[in-house]
Amino acid sequence: MSEFRVMSFNLRYPAMDGHPAAERLPIAAELIRRAHPHLIGTQEGELDQLETLISLLPEEYIWLGEGHSGGNSGEFTAVILDSTRFEVEAVDISWLSEQPDTVASESWGVSHARTLTTVDVRDLTSDRQLRVLNTHLDHKSERARLESGQIMADTIAEAAHPCVVTGDFNVATGSPVYDFFCTELGLTDTGAEVPGENIGTFHRYKGPKEGEPRIDWILTTPGLRTVSTRIDTFEVDGKYPSDHFPIEAVLDFT
Repeated sequence: MSEFRVMSFNLRYPAMDGHPAAERLPIAAELIRRAHPHLIGTQEGELDQLETLISLLPEEYIWLGEGHSGGNSGEFTAVILDSTRFEVEAVDISWLSEQPDTVASESWGVSHARTLTTVDVRDLTSDRQLRVLNTHLDHKSERARLESGQIMADTIAEAAHPCVVTGDFNVATGSPVYDFFCTELGLTDTGAEVPGENIGTFHRYKGPKEGEPRIDWILTTPGLRTVSTRIDTFEVDGKYPSDHFPIEAVLDFT
């Protein structure tokens, strides 16, 4: 069985919003344990948050990334993976700016520095290679989202094997950056037909509500097919792990 599970999960940084990260992290860990994804693109997690989350997960999970301010500072676009299923071959952290190699660089009117985490892995089950791109696009600047998309397109084009893209894109499907990825680049939106669900992924801790936009996506290049997909609305006693629902996809190599 070469199918594998991917999740995109905005963890919500430790904001003073009445939903402390210390209370949310055990719920996030339980959600991940139940879903058991092999690859997780996370957004907004800070160092303590990520280290605590990993400590609550089975020991096969490891994480990779760098803070948007450099090193361990700021929010991460960390990739978490099941090391018994995928072997890490290369990791690259770049900044979505006019100087991608310059730590904490900003361009195009972004609210703060934005990172792209790229991880090349080998599937230990099928011996196939895969490139994982994970990001969190700016919520303010439309130009930044499109320029960031172009940087990501270049990273995809450099890959010699299939790519999966996870992220909080901060705009709904049908937006210019979505059309860039799915029409111009020809990527597949694995969540385009989530069965029976039109609830969106950004819920502000309020739970499922129909008609909300889906701003978290898992996209794939040719060479991968979507077996199934869902939005994970797991909660414990009415408490949610984040103000976003993670989106999950079961994928397979073609």
